[in-house]
Amino acid sequence: MQKCDLLYLNLSFIEQHYSEDISIEDISSFCGLNRSYFSKVFRDTMGESPQGFLLHYRMARAAQLLTESRLPISTISTMVSYPNQLHFSRAFKNVYGISPRDYRAKHLAL
Repeated sequence: MQKCDLLYLNLSFIEQHYSEDISIEDISSFCGLNRSYFSKVFRDTMGESPQGFLLHYRMARAAQLLTESRLPISTISTMVSYPNQLHFSRAFKNVYGISPRDYRAKHLAL
């Protein structure tokens, strides 16, 4: 299987399972790759680590839910595999530079 096919399968796996407590080992073993090789190929192709991609994917989904729903932030946190709302809020702020609550308020005001 070609590298791009393997990455496509792994990206599909992330899209389908981002809301679960998945690890990089889970993602790499999905296509039968060891973690080191998968991480190198992923970084070389995508320009960021698998962990970074998973974080950004989860935060993008959270941002979408914050602006397209009235779900409580605690529910959204759990939906993107952050059972601890404080941990989620810190991760979200690290990515977007603003808290989830402020992000929602800013985007709903537009």
